[in-house]
Amino acid sequence: MDIQIENHMPEGFVYEKTYDVMHGAVNGIALLIIPVKALNQFRIQLHADIEKSGVKDNFLAFLQELKQRHSTIQYTGYNGNDTITLNVESTERDDKDNLTLIVSELTSKCLECGIRNCCSQCRNVLPLRAAALDGTPVLLCENCFTQEINGTSGQNGQKENIFLGLLGAVLGTLLGAVLWVVIGMFGFIAGIAGFAMVFCGIKGYDMLGRRLSRKGIVICIVTACLMIMAAEYASLGIVIYQELGDMYYLSLVDSLALVPAFLEEPEVIQGVAKDLVIGYALAIWASFSSVRHIWRQVEQSQKPHTVVPF
Repeated sequence: MDIQIENHMPEGFVYEKTYDVMHGAVNGIALLIIPVKALNQFRIQLHADIEKSGVKDNFLAFLQELKQRHSTIQYTGYNGNDTITLNVESTERDDKDNLTLIVSELTSKCLECGIRNCCSQCRNVLPLRAAALDGTPVLLCENCFTQEINGTSGQNGQKENIFLGLLGAVLGTLLGAVLWVVIGMFGFIAGIAGFAMVFCGIKGYDMLGRRLSRKGIVICIVTACLMIMAAEYASLGIVIYQELGDMYYLSLVDSLALVPAFLEEPEVIQGVAKDLVIGYALAIWASFSSVRHIWRQVEQSQKPHTVVPF
């Protein structure tokens, strides 16, 4: 595709040479048209929430009909979220007419079905403006655009509360600790219990702390590690209660109080150490992938974005 893009644009569109994208509106519907030179095609992008329209199946069927009517359309697709894509083959000489006709039919169907644009970020149906977000062409509502400009996107305007987050992490890891103790009563050590501590701890921190940061994730991991030790302590106390409670008239509280004395025995401390090593290893194995994914998500959400209006 070695053409002068400006001569192939539909009427009413503007070409942003820096980002190699055309943007404009037809029938009140905003569209992006991106030249894909490697494929000798134009990619038409419509950002709209067709899930809420109630005519999703009808609209997707229309896209297939549109592809059959126009031989230049090589692909039509929907990402299941908020983006409809059409790939149109470039014929160079007839590009302007082909693109004009296709976007006209596409937007006319949107009007017929009551489908309107939605923001690429928040998916709200609001007036949009075209911009480049980290170099990628998008359509943003004024609120998301302002948040990106001010560097507050993904923060929900809320400040992280570390104290409440820690409380949430403790409560969350307690759920995993209960699972650890229950599984331990059957003589098993399961990585799922360690995973539950980390996962529930992160969820608890996020809920009460109002925001999850990398510092918050570290706090949750440390809390989970300490809670594993507490759960093992409780498991040993329960074993003492089950084995000696009836014989020596011990309550569960008495049994828990005797744990330090039992830990002075070499055999007991060796058994506990073995359980902890296996438990930590299984917890790391079960949690590593999930924690890494959450870490990257948080890192990406906190990374400052560059947004340039068209």
